[in-house]
Amino acid sequence: MIRSAALTLTAFLSAVLTGCDPGTEGRSSDSAASEPSQPVWEVVHSDSAHLIIALSIVDASTVWAVGSRGLVGRSLDSGDSWTFPTLPGGDSLGFRDVHAFSADDAFVLSIGAGAASRIYRTTDGGASWDLSFMNEDPDAFFDCFSFWDPDRGIAFSDSHDGKFTLIRTLDGGRTWPRLDPSTVPDARPGEGAFASSGACVVTRPGGLGWFVTGASGVDSRVIRTTDYGASWEDVITPIRSATETAGIFALSMRDDSMGVIVGGDLAPSDSVHITVAVTTDGGATWTAGSHHGLDGPAYGVTWVDDGSATGSIVAVGPSGSAVSVDGGRSWTRLDRGDFWTVNAGPTGSVWGGGRGHISRLVWASPPER
Repeated sequence: MIRSAALTLTAFLSAVLTGCDPGTEGRSSDSAASEPSQPVWEVVHSDSAHLIIALSIVDASTVWAVGSRGLVGRSLDSGDSWTFPTLPGGDSLGFRDVHAFSADDAFVLSIGAGAASRIYRTTDGGASWDLSFMNEDPDAFFDCFSFWDPDRGIAFSDSHDGKFTLIRTLDGGRTWPRLDPSTVPDARPGEGAFASSGACVVTRPGGLGWFVTGASGVDSRVIRTTDYGASWEDVITPIRSATETAGIFALSMRDDSMGVIVGGDLAPSDSVHITVAVTTDGGATWTAGSHHGLDGPAYGVTWVDDGSATGSIVAVGPSGSAVSVDGGRSWTRLDRGDFWTVNAGPTGSVWGGGRGHISRLVWASPPER
């Protein structure tokens, strides 16, 4: 039986640091002498034709995934089996984000210039799809989206003409009017987001929301709202955006206060040293963490709430994955697989995806209790 991945991460790393085997209390000395089992990624779906780019975890059983060449996938049994609903004409689209509310109700976002940026919704598990939004602005390029509830959501586009394009729905995706650009801080030249993992926009109940930026050649920023997108304020972060290939790639909020951002530079660079920053005040301020230890940028991140004071943070990128159990102050490398996205479920399960695979984080051999 697979235990909570969040708890196994914390237990394993604590054992490594202290030299103890997690779960040895009350066991015999022979059992206590055994080595702790390292959590590993178990591939639950292989597909060399697709790149998995975003995941949405509804509950312990229900997982949605999207990716390249029109891929939309759904599992109702914790990843043991998958179905792949077909969107009419979707095979020409690159899906970069998904937000699911149940086994039946989900939105997916495709990216690209002009009409290639679209949002679809299904309410029957993918048996049918409604086109919720099709971009008509040739200068817009939508990167990611997020929802407060099935009626209210927001989508973010790279900037042009010094302004960001944010669209919002308040009616379940039937309409997506653009937010007044004057309510959003102006953009720097070239500033936008990296559509690498479906994690450049995050929302939380009560109207809280954040989007992250890079590629500005100046600073990377977190721009946040507390009123469902009616107004926004920006905060400069320690993660630099000195080139068009550098900045923040992903954001995860553990709760309304604690959050983490990760990034780096797509191009080899000795100038990018800070790749992690954390907040404890809802994004009003950000403090640099230690380097996530991956080669190149981290594309995705998730803060796993395991009931401990700090929780566990998992960061992933094309060069592998790493975990922190002390709020981003230190990191332990997990592997060197090709990952683009990571997400944690409400029960602590951790899921990842990348080039040709969907995986879940499990114990190689669970320690006894």
